Amino acid sequence: MDSVSLSYLRAVRRKLHALAELSGEEYNTSAFIETELKRLGYKPKKIGTGMYCDVGKGGKRLAFRADFDALPIKENVDVTGCDFAAAGAVMHACGHDGHTANLLNVARIYSETPSPVPLRLIFQFGEEGIGGSEAMIEGGALDGVEEIYALHLCPELDDGKVGYCYGGMFAGCVEFDVNIVGRAAHCANPEAGADAVKTSLFAANAAFTAAEKHGMLINLGKIEGGAARNIIASSCKSNYSLRYFDSEKSEAVMLDIEHALLEADERFGTSHKLTAISVYPPLVNDALAVDKMRAVAGDAAVAVAPRNTAEDFSNYLLRVPGCMVWLGIGRDGCRSPLHSDTFKFDESSLLLGTELFVRLADIKAGKFKT
Repeated sequence: MDSVSLSYLRAVRRKLHALAELSGEEYNTSAFIETELKRLGYKPKKIGTGMYCDVGKGGKRLAFRADFDALPIKENVDVTGCDFAAAGAVMHACGHDGHTANLLNVARIYSETPSPVPLRLIFQFGEEGIGGSEAMIEGGALDGVEEIYALHLCPELDDGKVGYCYGGMFAGCVEFDVNIVGRAAHCANPEAGADAVKTSLFAANAAFTAAEKHGMLINLGKIEGGAARNIIASSCKSNYSLRYFDSEKSEAVMLDIEHALLEADERFGTSHKLTAISVYPPLVNDALAVDKMRAVAGDAAVAVAPRNTAEDFSNYLLRVPGCMVWLGIGRDGCRSPLHSDTFKFDESSLLLGTELFVRLADIKAGKFKT
């Protein structure tokens, strides 16, 4: 990539970083992306705060996706040294500003040079917890798309490397709440009450047992209930996260938890409500798509292990073949983990990301020689 790409990447990424907005609230970020696409000559189609645009004419399209929401984290500028940090407690701590700057750079390149194949550039809102990919798909972002690719910044991977993974790369995730309603009474008269905390603990034990049995990871991140140490709790709420690579087994775990709750209600006189807050399927890369990505990455490609984190790019891969890869950004001073208040990277790391997408277009057109 030439110096124009780097100067563009740097300017756009820093603008996006300063605009950081939470999932579903990316109004200023969305307006910036839309304005930039129109400046480059495209006609973006809006879907919520997200959008997509097409490059070139023709049949089935090759798609690239970037996300642009931020996290409720206040940047530690004393460590990052960033003079373009967003105001308030919102930060691009997962690299989405880099993802979007990279895709806008691809748009810039093909506004000046015709794409060798029909492309679709997808700018997605709400990846962090509200499943924006589903809304994008329902809005037509995948209509006419033949295959799709995305990248994710990775501080654990050395700068200049591309991490690939065949099959399951990210875990599926079920975020769910368990609300228990009981009946308050003095602990000296337990028969007069219905203990919501006792039901919650019974269900928690069943949840951990079921997850262990099926080889899955579950976390009880928060539990709150009761009013005083000598009062039987009239309510209790628990917040869980289940991570999995086998959807059938995840359903079995959820059924075990529901059965335990029903049993506890009968034993302790409570009632319950189990609510799934969000469900992301596992991200499963297509083998042929990974082969193509390895081909365009060349010596930069390195195999990586699956992770128990979740990524809603998985929803696209349920519909069309494709893959996601890690783009290494790790170097001195740029090793802080994703979702940390000290996360940072150098925009020059994005140059390889742009090259990957351009080469994927070339390989689809039969122009890239491996």
